[in-house]
Amino acid sequence: MTELAWTQGERSAYERNGSIVDVFGAVAALDPSALAVVDEGRVVSYEDLERASNQFAQYLRSRGVLSGSRVGVAMERSIDVPCVLLGILKAGASYVPLEASQPVDRLSYIIEDVGIACVVVETSSDGDAFRGVAIVSVREDAGAIASCSATRPDVLVAADSLAYVMYTSGSTGTPKGVEIVHRGVLRLVRGADYISIARDDVFFQFAPLAFDASTFEIWGALLNGATLAVPVKGALSFAEVGTALRRFGVTVLWLTAPLFSLMVRTELPLFESLRCLLTGGDIVSPGDAAAFIRTNPHCSLVDGYGPTENTTFSCCYRIDSLDAIGESVPIGKPIANATAYILDESLLPVAPGIPGELFVGGDGVARGYVNLPELTAERFLIDPFSSEVGARMYRTGDRARLRADNLIEFLGRSDDQVKINGFRIELAEIERALRANSLVREGAVSVVSDDSGRKFLAAHVVTAPGSMLNVRAVRDHLGSILPQHMVPHRILFVEVLPKNSSGKIDRTELTRRASGVRDPVVPKFRKMQTQLEATISACWVEVLGNGVDADPNTNFFDAGGDSLRLLALHERLVRVLGIDIELLDLFAYPTVRSLVQALDARKVS
Repeated sequence: MTELAWTQGERSAYERNGSIVDVFGAVAALDPSALAVVDEGRVVSYEDLERASNQFAQYLRSRGVLSGSRVGVAMERSIDVPCVLLGILKAGASYVPLEASQPVDRLSYIIEDVGIACVVVETSSDGDAFRGVAIVSVREDAGAIASCSATRPDVLVAADSLAYVMYTSGSTGTPKGVEIVHRGVLRLVRGADYISIARDDVFFQFAPLAFDASTFEIWGALLNGATLAVPVKGALSFAEVGTALRRFGVTVLWLTAPLFSLMVRTELPLFESLRCLLTGGDIVSPGDAAAFIRTNPHCSLVDGYGPTENTTFSCCYRIDSLDAIGESVPIGKPIANATAYILDESLLPVAPGIPGELFVGGDGVARGYVNLPELTAERFLIDPFSSEVGARMYRTGDRARLRADNLIEFLGRSDDQVKINGFRIELAEIERALRANSLVREGAVSVVSDDSGRKFLAAHVVTAPGSMLNVRAVRDHLGSILPQHMVPHRILFVEVLPKNSSGKIDRTELTRRASGVRDPVVPKFRKMQTQLEATISACWVEVLGNGVDADPNTNFFDAGGDSLRLLALHERLVRVLGIDIELLDLFAYPTVRSLVQALDARKVS
């Protein structure tokens, strides 16, 4: 079928019938003394990592972890995480990333849904959020782990064995677990054509484990004999990122599209050591892409597209020169050992240039969703265009078209799923959480863009008759159910939700209304007590970019801020004030007045 030739990525050679643990063992044997993982003060060789992960696997087996078990991992990025992940896989189990900062009820749902055998934490105190579940502490159990055999357990781990389960926002109102097998990870980083990985490369482990970019970062390094550089825990400022990139000599970096744009616009000398920067998770600005290439001609820029259900990347577009940048940045072509089809409602290919729904397939397609057979059958379909028996394709819900140059252009969603700061969010899950409040009669969520083009969520709330609700109460309620990135930054109380002719919520109208409303969460501007308060407040207004006035006692996050805007605020404050402010200071002192008081106290001391 020649009309579908463009949908097939190159067939490259890789260990298609192997496993992560087999490939890692072979890579480690090639150069045992090579650096596998480094952090600010420690280094781990491939030989050390092979031995330590074998011991951890043996310890897990002694604790009752069996082939097919699911093991939770609730750890921040650290030099110990690769050992933990390899040990889990060598024990025949799969890992499930957990974020201890998420609401307890959400964590409990995931643990019960996936059937977790135990949760691995750094210290036993980190296990407080997982009561009732067996806890393995990397620190407290270190002696017992070190006494285990350094021989890999005699456990069969196959290409189609489960490697990890990653939970994403669910359209049914609850998170859903995506099951990824070993073959999918190998297809992502072995024999890749969107990047050439060498043994002297250094990958930056920047993404949280529960974000699928970590799959590329960790296994892209360790399955190719490269080095994984792990920065300090916690949020990093732009300056700290730049320092870490230079200190480690990082050559490969992945950033979400919004963070990429923000970092490029700071004009900080962050990227000198890089030879490849990958971005994605949202539409990439051609202006930012051009600015990056102009200032970093030594570095390739790769726009990577792909849902979690197809193991991180499905299509990529590589930019090596300004000539490759047009009016928009396409998502490119299927990567090696992958397919992509643009189909109509009858699942037939559309003509080039005609919009359709994007389906992706090949060796990266997930097994399915945990305990959701109907949704799995709906989203994961038999691939009618493949000659391989049993081949499947995933229905992305994304609209796309094939350009005249045979590159795929992303056109948006065909449903209510959105991307905010790289996170995939189902609006239905937020709306379900809104309705869980007995004082809310109806609730809907829309997506709004600020003056700089950054997107944020707005909640439209119809209160129950006679009830009294305020913004803080709504935010606190949602924060007790949802992770922070899903809590809307703008809360609007309305009399009625707009509906279209079919009786459904008119989201276009919701967006129009939210875009034209001044944030009610920020009180009336008050006179600042000092020049420092006035200067910091001015920086607030510039960063939030939606016409707000910065009351000195208002919390930054209540004023529409988020983690990405906090990074921008930190960079601006350091530049404008000319003093050393830690990024953590902005988390600890989230109001103008509290930050000023903290800075004044340091002057006195």
